[in-house]
Amino acid sequence: MRGETDESRRILLLRHWIKQHIRISNAHPTPAREDAFSILDAALDGGGLHCAHFSFVQQAVYNRFGYVTRRLGAGPGLNEPSKWGHHGVNEVWVNPLCKWVLIDAKCDFHFEKDGLPLSALEVRDESLADDSQSVRPAVAPDRRLKRKPPENIGTYRRISWEVSPSFTDFPNHGSSGLIVYEDDFFPNNVWYRDGEPHWAYAADFFIPVRHRSWIEWTPNVIASRVDITGDRVHIAITSCTPNLLTYQVRRSNGAYSGCGDRLDLSLGKSGIGLSLRSMNLAGVAGPEHTIGIRPVP
Repeated sequence: MRGETDESRRILLLRHWIKQHIRISNAHPTPAREDAFSILDAALDGGGLHCAHFSFVQQAVYNRFGYVTRRLGAGPGLNEPSKWGHHGVNEVWVNPLCKWVLIDAKCDFHFEKDGLPLSALEVRDESLADDSQSVRPAVAPDRRLKRKPPENIGTYRRISWEVSPSFTDFPNHGSSGLIVYEDDFFPNNVWYRDGEPHWAYAADFFIPVRHRSWIEWTPNVIASRVDITGDRVHIAITSCTPNLLTYQVRRSNGAYSGCGDRLDLSLGKSGIGLSLRSMNLAGVAGPEHTIGIRPVP
């Protein structure tokens, strides 16, 4: 991690660190508390832990480093014995890619298609289409491609996103609503877990969302409104950036510098070319947003 400036690789190095420090043992007793600190204490004492524990730790570590991360539950949803079962993973927003990426700390891998890391819904698309031939698992920080994934792609036919987990402490069982993508598949198929319908049905904890963009929302991404009055350019900046510190602007090939969410600039004879980005409290920059304006001859 030290000295690494590439965000995508930093994320993979953090995932690898978690994998190196927690031993897998699905049958091992859980820690006294299911929070990141207790889990890491148990791991340092030699305890083996399961996928949910890996996802709790990854949720805390990534958010501590300024990477917007959320926890997911996944399963094939079949009413029959399945070797895949239920699985706990995470999704992290990767700024250089401007997309969500499904990240599995337990097995230190993610899925890629044509060299591009996939989001949870993208993996689900491939799973439902039974088109896993073009999807490959990329393992460890060097993204070694393998034919057979550590967790079968069929595990991701069903996915739920927790609404309200904290960064370090997993909420009490059943305390968080579960977002599910309500396409045609969801209402027409029952999600089974451990041979029974998923507990969220009886608890009325599923929150169906029909708009895919509401699930794959875009943190840290800037939207701008540009108004031109005479030779003046007025730019209004907005974004949904958790723990926003400041916005930054760069002109031409200069360096980024802090700015407010309103800019008032002179158009000049040559026009305006600038780049904008958000910066959070952890020093993580959002995707670059560019604006170019040329005067009308």
